[in-house]
Amino acid sequence: MLTLSGILTILSIPLVSAHGDESTGCFTNIQIMLISIGISASIYILITRVLKTQAYFSSPLVFTLVSFTGSVHILLGLNDNLLLLGGVGVIGILTLSLFVNFSQWQEKIARLGLGLVVTIMFAAYFVSNHDLHYIAEDYLGITTKLAELSIIILLNKERKQETRDSEEE
Repeated sequence: MLTLSGILTILSIPLVSAHGDESTGCFTNIQIMLISIGISASIYILITRVLKTQAYFSSPLVFTLVSFTGSVHILLGLNDNLLLLGGVGVIGILTLSLFVNFSQWQEKIARLGLGLVVTIMFAAYFVSNHDLHYIAEDYLGITTKLAELSIIILLNKERKQETRDSEEE
């Protein structure tokens, strides 16, 4: 764990520009990818091993995927407020669910809100990027969109399962 922290610290150092004395103030895509993977892996370990007795409004896999896409958006959002807003939104919903005991109705609203924010982030990527050649080469964007699509599918499955469970009662 200490090695992972050291690697993430080194990778999170801002890059130096070609002029040598100016800092770009942003990360490369590979740095963002590695930092986000580290964060989401840490969240998965935290939820499945450390906080395993606590009830959550969603599965650990959803938490992990949301942590990944949220941290990517936050890191990219250092230069773009809309990306920052999306990242903070999804991370905020997760964080709130860890500290607040949701009623059944509030859990549904939180899942709906999370699904809505993730769906907007998913669609906005394709609306703002019209160049298919760019999209095909954007491994960070494609990876993030796959995570978001997985979140939407998992939230939908959880909603359907919850509906089946309530009908059986």
